[in-house]
Amino acid sequence: MDNFDYLPKLHSCEILIVKEVKRICDKNGIKYFMIAGTLLGAVRHKGFIPWDDDMDIGMLREDYERFLKIAKEEIGENFFLQTTETDLAYGLNFAKIRLKNTFIEEAAASTKAQAGISIDIFPFDAVPNDAKEITKHKKRTYFLRRLLLAKQNYNARGKKKGVKRIVYAGLKFISLFYSRKKLCEKIDFECERYNNPNEKPLKIVNIGGAYGYDKETIMREWVDSTVELPFEDFTLSAPAGYKEYLEYFYGDYMTPPPEDKRYNRHGLLKVDFGSY
Repeated sequence: MDNFDYLPKLHSCEILIVKEVKRICDKNGIKYFMIAGTLLGAVRHKGFIPWDDDMDIGMLREDYERFLKIAKEEIGENFFLQTTETDLAYGLNFAKIRLKNTFIEEAAASTKAQAGISIDIFPFDAVPNDAKEITKHKKRTYFLRRLLLAKQNYNARGKKKGVKRIVYAGLKFISLFYSRKKLCEKIDFECERYNNPNEKPLKIVNIGGAYGYDKETIMREWVDSTVELPFEDFTLSAPAGYKEYLEYFYGDYMTPPPEDKRYNRHGLLKVDFGSY
């Protein structure tokens, strides 16, 4: 898509989805918080960043697992909870809530995964205390996640050249030796490896985040409690330490980038809003 004319309508659909997430969480006492560009938009724009095309919600692992369990039973009929359990063609280690009877073509265009307009729900897990263990954790989770993506045919239509093409072919070959179920189990185990219900980690990480392991590692204290912030015509929960979070991610976060730097990262190819 070569312009952003579709964004206001896309935002309205994403609002429908996030309000359903908020409803389930508020009803069941599940803590959630805005992250990344969604949090930045709430603070700087009181809603969406005008040129952004997605919404990102974070949860601590224990809240995330409760949300998945409850949402399977309580989510409204117009929505679909997408995980590797509910969609056997899905290849990501976080959940999406999709709006049924809509279509959005993105990185998964070459898969059979469900493709309605969606928002992302990310779990946060403990970061190991030892620097060597951090390096191992980062490498293991990165490799296994890429292996599952290759097995599920994600980005198969992308124009890969040189080393990238060879690496993708190698991952595709290695993935033949694992079942989809086994790969998903190994990824879950590695992501949760350092979680301990009896200890509160100093740092936590969103392993599925777009910024990479190091950048996605944040202080646990920033999200230990939440506050409500305005977002469009309602409110959403934000980390109580949202200022520290945003400074860490974006530096001078209240100053918008120059116009030639205002773009989104998802490269949407097609959006069909159905009856919306």
